[in-house]
Amino acid sequence: MAEGNCTQVTEFSLTGFTEDLVTQITLFLMFLLTYLVTILGNLGMIMLIRASPQLQSPMYYFLGNLAFVDLCSSTVITPKMLVDFVSEKKGIAYAGCVAQVFTFDLFGMTECFLLAVMACDRYVAICHPLVYSLVMSPRCCFQLVTGSYLMGLTNGVGQTISLSSLSFCSSNVIDLFFCDISPLVSLSTSDKTLSHIILRTSASLLGVSSSLVVLVSYLAIISTILSISSAEGKRKAFSTCTSHLTTVSIFYGTSCFMYLKPSSDSTREDKWSAMLYTVVTPMLNPLIYSLRNKEVKEALRRLIKRLLRAGARRMAGGNCSSVTEFVLLGFTNLQELLFVIFSLMYITTLVGNLGMIFLIKTNPQLHVPMYFFLSHLSFLDVCYSSSITPKLLSGLLAERNIISFSGCITQFFFYGVFGTTEAVLLAVMAYDRYVAIREPLHYLTTISHEFCLQLVVGSYTAGILNTLVHTSALLQLSFCGPNLVNHFYCEIPPLLLVSSSDTRLNKVVLFVCVGFIATTSLLVIVVSYTCILLSTWSFPSVKGRHKALSTCTPHLVAVALFYGSVAFLYFHPFSRQAGDQGKTASIFYTVVTPMLNPFIYSLRNKEVRSTLRRATNKFLPCVCSHRSCSNQTKADTTQHSGVSRRNEAGT
Repeated sequence: MAEGNCTQVTEFSLTGFTEDLVTQITLFLMFLLTYLVTILGNLGMIMLIRASPQLQSPMYYFLGNLAFVDLCSSTVITPKMLVDFVSEKKGIAYAGCVAQVFTFDLFGMTECFLLAVMACDRYVAICHPLVYSLVMSPRCCFQLVTGSYLMGLTNGVGQTISLSSLSFCSSNVIDLFFCDISPLVSLSTSDKTLSHIILRTSASLLGVSSSLVVLVSYLAIISTILSISSAEGKRKAFSTCTSHLTTVSIFYGTSCFMYLKPSSDSTREDKWSAMLYTVVTPMLNPLIYSLRNKEVKEALRRLIKRLLRAGARRMAGGNCSSVTEFVLLGFTNLQELLFVIFSLMYITTLVGNLGMIFLIKTNPQLHVPMYFFLSHLSFLDVCYSSSITPKLLSGLLAERNIISFSGCITQFFFYGVFGTTEAVLLAVMAYDRYVAIREPLHYLTTISHEFCLQLVVGSYTAGILNTLVHTSALLQLSFCGPNLVNHFYCEIPPLLLVSSSDTRLNKVVLFVCVGFIATTSLLVIVVSYTCILLSTWSFPSVKGRHKALSTCTPHLVAVALFYGSVAFLYFHPFSRQAGDQGKTASIFYTVVTPMLNPFIYSLRNKEVRSTLRRATNKFLPCVCSHRSCSNQTKADTTQHSGVSRRNEAGT
């Protein structure tokens, strides 16, 4: 009865560290510098591992994933904290708070298991060095990393489920600088038994099991090191573990102090321990591994020398004669048939997407945020299909499909902008569906027109920034050799294959940027639909569940088509033999998907179908009346000419 009259809070207020203006500015500058060091350090570690052949071993494969997890976990917390330092209102929406809890717990538990996996790796390397390469095979390493992410995902989903079952009717003030599960449970006005059980179970099963793996591994390592006869051998064996031991000590020390210390009234200690755990630790990890690891320092030294030599060669110019145009090999068989097929598909793409935009703009019943985003999705489909397909069609009819160097860069830029923008916009549309189903009474106030514009502008900004990074990296390459591009348009992977420069850094930039955008967008989509499923599960009627989920099916189909083809296109290994498979995936990504999107939303959406039916019924009578008027005019003209001829005959 009490919860029946509960007015659920829609946002939480974060107290932060202090209200003093000078202290806030000081902390803002300090944490901003810390976050920049975190980004540069972890991204630099990932790029160094990917670009250095001597670091292609299981230990550094795990270290690259650890750097990625540190980067993501810090990004979940620090940007919001920095914004609150310069804002008067330190608030966060309920959905944003749930998303922050989910992603923070996901990456936190993933790092916990990654550290345990790295301890097992050190155990096999020191205790069983002869079978190290057999035991820690690439397949085994991939399975261990995937298992770590699955454990983190399980923890994040469990905490999100426990949080969604709570009611918040009284205070909405969180005495911390981010949303964590413990202060949220203490704020709840409903029964907290289930939340406490899930929190303690995940902490005991997942956290204790990973720490036991670390402890047992190092006990075996110490036993093996003590059995080594020479002091130099002991020192060399133990030196490979010092970086990992330091990282484990910092991570588990701060997490234990944060979550396992007795509850007290000293919130200042809680905030500073949380700051060490969420902000400082991700910054220290790459510094620890770079300062205490000889292989990393040597690889960094070699990479700097190689970059300096490449810069010197570029300044000198050398004997390189840069190409001024590329020959796109495209498709060599059935060119006439492919021309007809792709022409029909492109015409269908233009008619379908432009028709969708016209239908949304001219019908007031579709002037809601969902269709505002859908109109921009159709616009993006038209644009990035138009950046590829016309050149593809002209190349099918030409003997040699030639494109200039500047035209190639321009084509890639526009294709990259619109493709990246669509990836981010699909995540925005998932969040829109979450608010519409989870908070239907506050939908139009939360997703206001101004907020819609901000989300769309942010999507386009992300697309432009991402493509500028890749275009700048592409312009640094030299193309002196063959100019035959085994593709039907200018894309990074086939262009890297024909470059005469060292392209390892470009591959790292491509992997990091595409991986970051795809991961963050997919995380938003997964979190949104997890919350949607939890909300619809509480609906009493089956019809209500079906009606709520039916508004999400077109978006889910569009997401599956888009991200499926993108994953195959960009995360497929670079090779010359994989060109035909890459072309097929690119056709599906650039030609087929833009054509299918308007059909998916029109055939699977009742509002669009009914609006289209009304527009058709309104248009047909106008056409029929126009034809009847024309026929009546012709009859009157015929009658008038007959009377005139009779009068002339009488005269």
